[in-house]
Amino acid sequence: MASCAADPGTADTADLMSVVADAPEGPVSEWTGTAADFDGHPYVPDGVTVTAAYPEFEGAEGFSQGLSGHVDRRVGDFYGGSREPVSLDIDWEVTAAGDGVLGVRLVHTVEDLHGLRQGYATYWYDAETGLTRYSSELIAGREGLEQLNGIVADALADHPHAGADTLWPILSTYDSMGFNADGDLVVEFDDGHLSPVREGHPPDASPGRIGVVVDADEAAPLLSDLGERARAASALEEPDFAVPVPDAPNADRPAVPGEITAGEDVDCAAEGVRCVALTFDDGPAETTPHLLDLLAEEGVVATFFLNGDPALTRPAVIRRAYAEGHEIANHNDQHEHMRDLPVSALPRQVATVNAIVSRETGYRVTLFRPPFGQSSPEVLAEVGAQEMAQVVWNVDSEDWTEIGPNEIVERVTEQTARADRDAIVLLHDPLPATLAAVPELIGLLREDGYTFATTTQAIGDPVTGAAYPEGRNVPEAASGEPKA
Repeated sequence: MASCAADPGTADTADLMSVVADAPEGPVSEWTGTAADFDGHPYVPDGVTVTAAYPEFEGAEGFSQGLSGHVDRRVGDFYGGSREPVSLDIDWEVTAAGDGVLGVRLVHTVEDLHGLRQGYATYWYDAETGLTRYSSELIAGREGLEQLNGIVADALADHPHAGADTLWPILSTYDSMGFNADGDLVVEFDDGHLSPVREGHPPDASPGRIGVVVDADEAAPLLSDLGERARAASALEEPDFAVPVPDAPNADRPAVPGEITAGEDVDCAAEGVRCVALTFDDGPAETTPHLLDLLAEEGVVATFFLNGDPALTRPAVIRRAYAEGHEIANHNDQHEHMRDLPVSALPRQVATVNAIVSRETGYRVTLFRPPFGQSSPEVLAEVGAQEMAQVVWNVDSEDWTEIGPNEIVERVTEQTARADRDAIVLLHDPLPATLAAVPELIGLLREDGYTFATTTQAIGDPVTGAAYPEGRNVPEAASGEPKA
């Protein structure tokens, strides 16, 4: 049987993961919480309702801690990444139990300005290591996940609700996988995760859950050792909740398929190495996929500083940029002049993009760029409190002044030549002239001996709460229109 995709609302039992328990009983107990248990996040909106639960298993306290951390992160992403959040409910099912493997599927139901939608995440406990594992770890390495992504893409090619370029082999896309009673691999996607762009709105969640079933024989070569044991545990006629003491407690976490490290292996501090970081503000935009095509053709990494509304509108573009090794960073929610805002407004302005990126990629953002380069001690303190460093630039393309491609290239190359060392270049991906300038700009910078790097690499392990480039103060532009 070939892999197949289920139409929304018509899923049969083959499309569903095994469920061995969905309520506390016997060796399975339950932790429950409300909004009062999740008040430690940087931004906590007023008046929201949160109900959360996850199972606990005797002898698997490490799994309880792992599930607790994932639930807490989900609540934080709901707080920061929702427009006018109303409620969040997190419920659970046990999908496998046996041979030292436990599987738990969390179902989170969100209500906010954009309506009601559900999301899904399945986590696995491995008694051999005592680790809580992601669903992508059922697959053997990054290459295996890329092969699975190809199989799923083929299955969804004619699906009426799956948009082109929405599917990428990253952690958050493959965060809910398990097995059915026949041993087939079941892959499921959050409501709206695969929906195409709706200009000015988040992708449409109304199609609901989309699942793909990969036949057991087709999936078998892709499975990791954990995946093979998880499939066996899912097929047991009687679940076995007995969990042995981990063989390797506190084991080092292996590399997780779908977790991407931005940038190539480059040491910008090495003697003779001159790095340049191309940074693009105000996206993702309609033009960003074309920019990503250009960067891919040139083999160049960049850093994308995102705003809230564009990030909500084009989450698949964020996933693509992350999958292709670019650095994802925060440019504030509404592109506000932050030093003019009351201090009470800063947490949300800083938290929103982080939450959206976390939800869409699994990545934790570490860099923040204040719009217009305008900061203050209060803004910097909030950036540090949310575990980021602040970054502006030391090369201004001035593309925001609506100059042409040739002038953009001239200004960047002239300024990089004068830079003390590594260059952080300010650009904007929504501007067509900027995209037109990129190929020539890359070619000239290469001729000048520059190595392309992420902003983090160019800075060199930025310190939380610090501002970079060190001592750099960017005032408003003399034209009266501040830099973006």
